[in-house]
Amino acid sequence: MAYQCLDKNRRIYYRAESAKAIMNVETLILDFDGVLVDISQSYNQAIIRVVDYYFLDILGLEGEKGKLITEKDVQDFRDTGLYNNDWSLAYAAINYYLTRIIGGLRRDALKEFLEQFGNVQFANIQDFLPLLNRVGDFLRSHGTNLSELVNTKNKADLGLNAFLAEAKKSQNPIDVPFMPRIQDRTQGVVKRLIPYDVQEDDFLRRLFEEAYLGKKFFNKFWNTPPVFGFKESLLEKESFIPAMETLDFLQSRFGKLLIYSEKPRVQGVCLLEDKNLKRYFEDRFVFQDEIFEAEKNDRGNVSYTKPNPAYFIKTIKPFKNKMIAYIGDTAADALMINNAKSEGLSNILFFGVLCSTSSPDELLSEFTMHGADVIMTDINDIPYIINRIEGKI
Repeated sequence: MAYQCLDKNRRIYYRAESAKAIMNVETLILDFDGVLVDISQSYNQAIIRVVDYYFLDILGLEGEKGKLITEKDVQDFRDTGLYNNDWSLAYAAINYYLTRIIGGLRRDALKEFLEQFGNVQFANIQDFLPLLNRVGDFLRSHGTNLSELVNTKNKADLGLNAFLAEAKKSQNPIDVPFMPRIQDRTQGVVKRLIPYDVQEDDFLRRLFEEAYLGKKFFNKFWNTPPVFGFKESLLEKESFIPAMETLDFLQSRFGKLLIYSEKPRVQGVCLLEDKNLKRYFEDRFVFQDEIFEAEKNDRGNVSYTKPNPAYFIKTIKPFKNKMIAYIGDTAADALMINNAKSEGLSNILFFGVLCSTSSPDELLSEFTMHGADVIMTDINDIPYIINRIEGKI
């Protein structure tokens, strides 16, 4: 497919065959994180914080902060299209290392480990943390070396790329069949040592939310004291990407803007209200809360998170007679729109932004591979793109 380059330095491209449809767009729907707000110093850092805290602080293993998972590693996870949910991404990163650690124990040590921890069950955080401390004591006593694991995470057979390749094969970001030589019971223990349910307030979600929100905002949003002791709020480091002039242009061109995002509603609305930007958007936002509620109503048989387009398709039914453009910042966003098209949706375009990644060239390749109609640095490029395509400049 042929792309027209409008600005190579800004990485602005559009598909030549989509030009007419771009000019006919009447409704604009935006992802939140990475499109409206810069998350480079928030969510990415929260993932790194969580992985470090689990291994270095809770298990008490020796290692260097910021090495287990880097921003490049985070982007590699996102580029699979399976890890749009940052809770799942943090879980998968911990799962990768814990599988390698336990799978690397000597046969006699593994037998002893399973005897001590094979039947572990999560009931509450207060009781679970001392248990994890004992797991860490056991692993240290048997020579677990995080530095060695970090140094070998690029290995062909046991590296992160091998883990992500298995994840893509299974299309399951949670239970990745990594290191298949490990017994099923062992893999089950790994899973139970990272209690995580995307719809329950369990161990992993709680750890992530405290790391992301910090003490002040965790108290505000969860109405309960924090457990893990993170003071700094990464939420406060988020800044809005679109300039007021851009939002004014978009509203005059498309009317009220819409949001479809897997961010918790209370956090998204709080940020919009804090910056006095809520007036640019429809009252009916679609956030994580609505998506999860739809899953529950479907008895949890299907996950409606990206790239599954089921709830997105339901959301845009009122606009079935209008050309729509969805603006996203990840491969999962592009895949969701492609999956929606496969379900028969013909009035939808995908605009991909590159500003949220530390590897824009790689994401640019992902977007072109998935047939993005427009690729740009950030949402502020839209007025320029439209005016160029329409020949106004």
